[in-house]
Amino acid sequence: MRALSLAAIALLAGCATVSTAPAGPAATYRALGTEPFWSLELNGREMVFTEANAPGVRIVEPQPQPIHGFAGDIYHGRRINLNIVHGQRCSDGMSDRIYRDKVQVRVDDRSFEGCGSAIESSTPI
Repeated sequence: MRALSLAAIALLAGCATVSTAPAGPAATYRALGTEPFWSLELNGREMVFTEANAPGVRIVEPQPQPIHGFAGDIYHGRRINLNIVHGQRCSDGMSDRIYRDKVQVRVDDRSFEGCGSAIESSTPI
């Protein structure tokens, strides 16, 4: 009976875990910023950073497993590091759109700040 109770507790504990990372191909996380214009996309397989003001700047690397903190998620790649602060509403400053999260991105030796949110595949881009 004790083994069954421990198994039930373990099962319930596993069910209580909630991931905020993109869930495969159905969801993509997109972050962006202005001055300079940049974007970062996490699609479950890779992280893709682009900078609009620098043609040809496109850095792609495998998406690492996130480190889940109490305020958000951290992704440490070889060249791209992303810190997502969930639930801090954010405006990109150029449009009326409000994003769910604030983000900080470090690419090589450069730092960027902006906004981000998960985007479902059925959402028009």
